[in-house]
Amino acid sequence: MLRSLRAYRSSIILLSALLIGGLFGGLFPEWAIKLKPIGQIFLNLLFMIIVPLVAVSVMSSIAHMTDLKKLGSILVSIMAVSIVMAIVPSVGVVLLALAYDPAQGVTLDLANTVDAASGSMDFVSLLTTNDFVGLLSKSNILALIIMSVIGGVAIGQSGEDGLVVSRILDSVNTVIMKVISILMYVAPIGLGAYFAATMASQDTELMGTFARAVGLFFVAMALYLTVGSTLYAWIGGGVKGVKQFWQHMLEPAVTALGTSSSLATLPVTIRSATKMGLNEQIAEISLPLLVNLNKGGAAAITALKIVFIYSLLGLDFTTDVFMLTILISVLSAFVIGGVPGGAFLGEIFIVTTLGLPMEVIPILVVIGAITDATSTVINVVHDLTATQIIERINGKHYAVKIPDNGLGELD
Repeated sequence: MLRSLRAYRSSIILLSALLIGGLFGGLFPEWAIKLKPIGQIFLNLLFMIIVPLVAVSVMSSIAHMTDLKKLGSILVSIMAVSIVMAIVPSVGVVLLALAYDPAQGVTLDLANTVDAASGSMDFVSLLTTNDFVGLLSKSNILALIIMSVIGGVAIGQSGEDGLVVSRILDSVNTVIMKVISILMYVAPIGLGAYFAATMASQDTELMGTFARAVGLFFVAMALYLTVGSTLYAWIGGGVKGVKQFWQHMLEPAVTALGTSSSLATLPVTIRSATKMGLNEQIAEISLPLLVNLNKGGAAAITALKIVFIYSLLGLDFTTDVFMLTILISVLSAFVIGGVPGGAFLGEIFIVTTLGLPMEVIPILVVIGAITDATSTVINVVHDLTATQIIERINGKHYAVKIPDNGLGELD
């Protein structure tokens, strides 16, 4: 029992700090407001690291992936399946949240601090900047991601010189991750203080909206786990594929629930793929990549957070915002997944891209922390269904294994 709880230690500590902060803000509002600078310092530290984090981590990852370009169609299939499996739950959650408003009329009194979250979106400005300096601003994260992807591809295609740059990026990425790990030690204090200041001036009914939002997410993911998984498994292997999936998905699902980590569950996922009779070559290539790319659960909770905050702020959820929500959900799942303290960086991604007030970050963190285990389960089980689909697309290229000639070499 204690070993299982250990995986959730950071989430439990964080939620406890936010709960204490919320209660303090409600009971002693005058004192709580004075704590805001403490939280502001912590958030500013995160803001300062997000630009180098995104640039370095994305370029490094893409540079390594381009080494797999000889795999051709299977790599394209992995990317395409991962994107679709992020879009589907994101769209579903948005539609469900719009139909059943989890805020139920409760509003946050932060309207004066919203920069650009309402009205139509300027997608040219969101996706590009007119000079290099613009890429160094946290307000242009989407443009930074696009340029980082292009840079990563260029590094991967630059031969020996590219390898040198790639190694340097790996080293820098290691240092950045360590910086983030250090910052996470003070996260409960920083976010707790900021949440206390936020709650000091808000309606006590706000707390009830969390339960409705989380409950909505659990219902949506239960439907997606049953209906969505069955559909994906059928696409990947027909009726037989559905039977194979449901016979062998429980072990990785339970492991994901206990560890709250897709990466920690990977060995169990690979073993389940073998039991399902999936092609070993395809599974060994696909699953390690899917762990980082296929994060439908993470995309879904990102989408819910955006709809929820728009409702709390009383902002119109326009068609432009809908499209941007899906884009943010997919990209945040790809970029933030696997990063220590990724939840905080995901919230910053949402806030800076949509021009939302920083006061909503602790609210987003609360929802993310409570739903983290469920999101991980969705991510893991759909690594299996994604592998089924990838095998169906590419199986003919891997159907025949090259025999061993007995000399330890392949013919």
